[in-house]
Amino acid sequence: MPKLALSAADIAAIAAWLHSQPLSDRGAPSTLDILVGNAKEGKAYFNGAGHCTQCHSVTGDLAGIGARYEPKMIQNLIVSGGSGRSFGRRPAGFAPPKVPPTTVTVTLPSGQTITGDLDHISAFVVALREPDGTYRSFARHDAIPKVLVTNPLQWHIDMLPKWRDSDIHSLTAYLVTVK
Repeated sequence: MPKLALSAADIAAIAAWLHSQPLSDRGAPSTLDILVGNAKEGKAYFNGAGHCTQCHSVTGDLAGIGARYEPKMIQNLIVSGGSGRSFGRRPAGFAPPKVPPTTVTVTLPSGQTITGDLDHISAFVVALREPDGTYRSFARHDAIPKVLVTNPLQWHIDMLPKWRDSDIHSLTAYLVTVK
């Protein structure tokens, strides 16, 4: 952009005009209504193409979800897999649903298997806590020992890039009705 040759009086006049303008013409901030989906389509997706019923039930783990959580939290629970990770602030007294821990099975070269709750995993080490509370860690070298991680939230993680906005919004609209 070429340099503007403005006098001090021109700059003062522009500044005065800018300062006379309202900061915003949009009025007071509004809250977003995230209930933009179709509950009927959400129910069909839940029971069909979404495969939600392979792990969830509206009469079991999701019974009364619409009465327990606000729509925004329900949507957050969908995309986080129920881990309770919130995009924004959590409401006071919020208790995320109980989610089983991620488990790991380590198979040693001898064939012995050790299973427990995953504590840590990297390219170099896998650590777990056995059911009796014993902490165990194993050095990893390529594929030895064999490590199998079972994450109960994996389905949600795998679905994130596949879900359409309309799927998530319609699931939210449906689950809000599950009182």
